[in-house]
Amino acid sequence: MELLFNYISNQPLIYFCLIVLIISFIESFALIGLFIPGIMIMSTIGAMIAKSHEKFYPSWLSSMIGCLLGDWISYFIGFQFKNWINQLKIFKKYYVIVKKITKILNKYNTYTIFFGKFIGPTRPIIPVLSGMLEISFFKKFFFPNLFSCIIWPLIYIIPGILTTLLINLPNTNKNKYFKKFFIFNLIILFFSIWIIWKGFQKKNKNKIIQFLKKKNIYWIPKIILLISIINIFILQFNQEMVFLRSSIIKIFYF
Repeated sequence: MELLFNYISNQPLIYFCLIVLIISFIESFALIGLFIPGIMIMSTIGAMIAKSHEKFYPSWLSSMIGCLLGDWISYFIGFQFKNWINQLKIFKKYYVIVKKITKILNKYNTYTIFFGKFIGPTRPIIPVLSGMLEISFFKKFFFPNLFSCIIWPLIYIIPGILTTLLINLPNTNKNKYFKKFFIFNLIILFFSIWIIWKGFQKKNKNKIIQFLKKKNIYWIPKIILLISIINIFILQFNQEMVFLRSSIIKIFYF
């Protein structure tokens, strides 16, 4: 696996971008993307980009193109071969998911097309379903799909970049626990945001939310969120953070 990682990451830029385009296309293509571990693969691509500063923007563009091609071809396959697709075993296997997506797609088509791109099981289904439901390509499908394909690679690639940069930071004798403390605070930060966001939903059956509200201690996630933000702010003055910022700048502003 390490040999494959090094082989791909050391490829010339044009071949590397072609690989990214193909992977993004397969992940977005009708139904096939259901079997591709998108987060893991795209995060790995992010790790490869972190090793070479000039690859970020070409890779982002390549991923966008692959994503758009996969979605557009899937749409027209659904539009032209809806009866044949309905008879496929794989389509019947995921009938429950398809039925739920179809219901939401009929009610909130543009929002579903956009946000569905960021949810693993719905990503390769929504474009083909949009075609099958004959949702207008230019009026309702094109623009939300375009914007989602611009943002989607960033959400999946950037975590891999940041994680790799953080792991490869040089250790100093001043603070040996910087990496662990920084990652811990990031996890707490996102978990607190998730808890608070879930709490705003009216019909939420999450046991954690129900417990916090029942005990009148729903303020705890807000306090934890505040503490994690303060900790991350304080870490900005750490020597390792200076190295991390300079590495990030090299990638995004090469």
